[in-house]
Amino acid sequence: MKKHLFAVGLLAVFCGRAAAMHPLITEDTGFLGKGGRQAEIGYEYSAAEEGTDVYSRSLAAEVSYGLNDRTDLLLTIPFGGWSSAGTSEDGPGDLALDAKFQVAEKAGWAFALKPGLSLPTGDDKKGLGAGKSGYWVYGVAGRASGAWQYYVNAGYLLNKNKAGEKEDILKASAAAAYEVMEKTLLSVDLAYETNADPAAASHPLSSVFGIVWSPKDTLDLDVGVKAGLNDAADDLGLLAGATFRF
Repeated sequence: MKKHLFAVGLLAVFCGRAAAMHPLITEDTGFLGKGGRQAEIGYEYSAAEEGTDVYSRSLAAEVSYGLNDRTDLLLTIPFGGWSSAGTSEDGPGDLALDAKFQVAEKAGWAFALKPGLSLPTGDDKKGLGAGKSGYWVYGVAGRASGAWQYYVNAGYLLNKNKAGEKEDILKASAAAAYEVMEKTLLSVDLAYETNADPAAASHPLSSVFGIVWSPKDTLDLDVGVKAGLNDAADDLGLLAGATFRF
């Protein structure tokens, strides 16, 4: 099945991915600074059409705190659901805890690490959680050059679960953002990961195109479209979000 049901969905969307500046999949190298606080709300609706169609929806609140100028702490609280063949489930998913810290700067590039873990708070019997804690670590690189921003990620997810999925998941992604006008960014993202389905012959490759508008220094509003680039990826996803800094 192209989209392993939502037990995986929530882990992959919220815990397995580096929760970057919405709607990017790829984590950025920005930090809040000491005492900085941020709340991000993101929504995604996606469809996978192969055999039995699967439609999923996910809403997540991510709260971040700047421990110091080079370290952020993050908590992600997800809620979501799925529908397929007349069956539907909704509810809370697995909580995620992350830390992001800068490790080096060289030749205009900033480098960071982002380890994290999930807590099995979602109902795995309803396909809303993994049933076990997962663990991950990402390497993050980024730089800014004029109106352009560039980011590259590579990571490993220990996908502990009760759904019979693969436990060793590799992920990689790259993104670019361009400031087309003051307070407005266009972004493009490309992401690849190991297919968690043991029977799968290929691995999901996806792209995301987005726009971020910042009417205030303390507020970002965004929308995006996610498109699968091969049969293993979800066919289409629609994203929207808001980020508040205070």
